[in-house]
Amino acid sequence: MPKTQQDFSPQSFTAFGDLLRYLRERAHLSQRELAALVGYHFSYISYLEKNTRIVDEATLRGRFVPALGLEDKPEWVTRLLELAKNKKNDTPVIGSGAESNLSEIVPEREENAGVLPTSLTVMIGREYESTRLRKLILDPEIRLVTIAGPPGVGKTCLALNVARVVSAAFKNGVVFADLTPIRSPEALLPALALALGIPESTKAPGEEAIKNALAKKSLLIVLDNFEQIVDAAPQLLPLLGAAPQLKILATSREILRLRGEQEFHLAPLPVPDEHKNKSFEQLQDFPSIHLFIERAQAVKPEFKMDEKNASLVAEICFRLDGLPLAIELAAARIRTLSLSSMLEHFDRRFEWLTQGARDLPAWRQTLQGAIEWSYNLLSEKEKALFARLSVFNGGWTLQAAEDICSDDELCLRAEILNLLMQLVDKSLVTPEPEEERYNFLETLREFAAHKLKESGELERLQKRHSQYYLKFSQTAKPHLLQGSAQLLWLHRMEREHNNLRAALAWVVEESKDAELALEFGRAIHIFWLTRSYIHEARHWLGKILELDSPPTETRANLLRFASDYASSQGDYTNANLLEEEAMEISRALGDEAGIYYSLDGMAMLAGMQGDYAKAAELLEQVLAYRRRMGDMLLLTGTLNNLAIATRRLGDLERAKLLYADAIKINKEAGNTKSLAHALNGLGEVHVQLKEYETAVQLLRESLLIRHQL
Repeated sequence: MPKTQQDFSPQSFTAFGDLLRYLRERAHLSQRELAALVGYHFSYISYLEKNTRIVDEATLRGRFVPALGLEDKPEWVTRLLELAKNKKNDTPVIGSGAESNLSEIVPEREENAGVLPTSLTVMIGREYESTRLRKLILDPEIRLVTIAGPPGVGKTCLALNVARVVSAAFKNGVVFADLTPIRSPEALLPALALALGIPESTKAPGEEAIKNALAKKSLLIVLDNFEQIVDAAPQLLPLLGAAPQLKILATSREILRLRGEQEFHLAPLPVPDEHKNKSFEQLQDFPSIHLFIERAQAVKPEFKMDEKNASLVAEICFRLDGLPLAIELAAARIRTLSLSSMLEHFDRRFEWLTQGARDLPAWRQTLQGAIEWSYNLLSEKEKALFARLSVFNGGWTLQAAEDICSDDELCLRAEILNLLMQLVDKSLVTPEPEEERYNFLETLREFAAHKLKESGELERLQKRHSQYYLKFSQTAKPHLLQGSAQLLWLHRMEREHNNLRAALAWVVEESKDAELALEFGRAIHIFWLTRSYIHEARHWLGKILELDSPPTETRANLLRFASDYASSQGDYTNANLLEEEAMEISRALGDEAGIYYSLDGMAMLAGMQGDYAKAAELLEQVLAYRRRMGDMLLLTGTLNNLAIATRRLGDLERAKLLYADAIKINKEAGNTKSLAHALNGLGEVHVQLKEYETAVQLLRESLLIRHQL
């Protein structure tokens, strides 16, 4: 290629990608800007310029020529088309002795082949999947590939686009068969015969007629929507056996489970993490967001994503799980609904995620229809479990599913695992093997929740769910307080955090069961405290304490917990009121332990407000009581707190002794949380004594423990 611009002419270029890059730069366009003009993802432009992709003539003339400003430069257009055509001619053909080169991927093309349905939209965000799928189809050892995935994930779109690309590798092209209309396994072969153009006879064409028609053909057959006749899958094996140059690409929400089948599981498009802030430029790189923008501009050309609305687009794509169908339906509503309105009405998403393209099957024109199609293919037992699993929020374990969902003949405990595996196979439940858990895409969970509500089982399942997670929290509590399994149980509680929130919400806001709510608060409090969920703890404890409950020991404990959280946020007025109410209850009940708990709380409040003398006075009383009772767990906390007060009063030697006592007891008991506090406090004492080497060692040890927690 020439090195100086004045030497450039159309004939100077011998590679399509080099010419495209030159024309783009001459038009002063970045790859991202050109991509926006032609309706591609910007990464696709990079592939074109690297000569690893190609486009058809119609796309070049209709999109690239205007975008590059070549309408009045026929010599450049002619050369662009020539190089594109030459690139296409490099494609190997199966059955022509080129099999050894099939690992060299066929150049990507967007031309129609055989009788594939016409596509008028560009596939977005599936470059990696397309490459993988092409390699599988062109692998001489692989004869059958099944694309499996949840409703609306884009299986058909990917299959058709890849089929167009590899069509030239098959002498007899590609045949497409839409299996949507058929419901009986016996109808598969007649439907296939029709797609192949085998003449009709007085009776439906049999297996032999199809085998004879395929025997010598180099052909790719695309079988779309196989899920409703999955029992017919074995009928494909004799056809593959009779035709050595035949390959089959199937799309299904369930793997066919045949010998030699290559499974290709298609996941939703990547979406921004809900909990991580992304810059405007970073958001533009997400295929899900690019798809939303492209489809929104198709109905409202003036729509643009900018700094102001980018976070709204990102949240919509996140809450739609990156499902292409759902994103396309949402984008199509941009003419009648603002982005903020979409989010405001997300709990009614199935009402407005409608009106897909009329050329699509009716069940693919709405989000609900797409999911309903899969739901209707389930057995009654699968339907029951699918609906009941929606009671979980954030996933579940097998044990949780067995304990909560199995209480009648529709969901026997012994059948839960098998039913769960069937829902996984049908792409309706997502397994998380490393965590030994299962989960829903949120869109599927919302649909299942509607079915659970319609069944009349919602309240019963919510009650069982709340009881299960109360018991779970009660089991976890002693492990969170001390012992070698603290980290393990903290992880388990964190993993179930959304289920705990859902269970609490039902107990407090729906059932308003004060006794159950008090027990729940007492059980989960240590988790909130350890992970510093202060705002959340205040929210739930406030709601629990608002319920009509008698002045019991449990209520007094929760008042003290609420006081601690209030004081940690500087709300000393409310903290004092809560602690005083707790003290009144304990005195009325004659609860000595409760009285000392409140004395301890009042000492903490005094210390937080700078009255260390009062804090130390109260804590000395509490310390004597704790030693008398021999409660090592509570004793270490009091030792730590009294050490802080005495240190603030200037008695460093007494503080050292108190901390040393706490460290010894904590190590013996395995109470790592309290140990970290004591090590940190003793380190601060040594700082004040200017013994810095010892201080650094103690503070490092404390920091390491806190990182682990």
